[in-house]
Amino acid sequence: MAMTSLQQLRSILLAERDTASALLALLKSEREPLTSSDSEVMTKISAQKQPLLVQLEQLARQRVVVLNSEGFSADKDGLEAFIENQTEPAANELKVILKSLKLAAKGCKENNQINGSIVNVNRQYLQKAMSILRGRDVNSTAYGPGGEYTDQVVRQPLLGRV
Repeated sequence: MAMTSLQQLRSILLAERDTASALLALLKSEREPLTSSDSEVMTKISAQKQPLLVQLEQLARQRVVVLNSEGFSADKDGLEAFIENQTEPAANELKVILKSLKLAAKGCKENNQINGSIVNVNRQYLQKAMSILRGRDVNSTAYGPGGEYTDQVVRQPLLGRV
């Protein structure tokens, strides 16, 4: 027996919620390896995140198909209109699922931004260190040979002198 559009959408939203929750857990677990620069663990987590992202994209496409097949737009308004056209118990159930999906998605966004900031800071430190080693750090300040505070200290590549 074929599933109704309501059953299909319910199933898709549940799968989206579960997948987003799994992604959120990975994003949270990624924080420690990012701050400690544990590249092995970061690589493993990255490999685990990729299939979840693909799955979320596939589920979103399935949701669009279901909404469009019932004459609703694929955006937030279309989803809300679909839900409002259901019986009260079914609509309430979909609203609860949707609320938990939105919370998981919000958590993913926030944690991804935090993790991205950590990556960005680490990248800036690395670029600064490489600039110093290459003798190209124009913003470097230190004490000169006479004890004066200067920004003219590093002008020759350190890598060539080692």
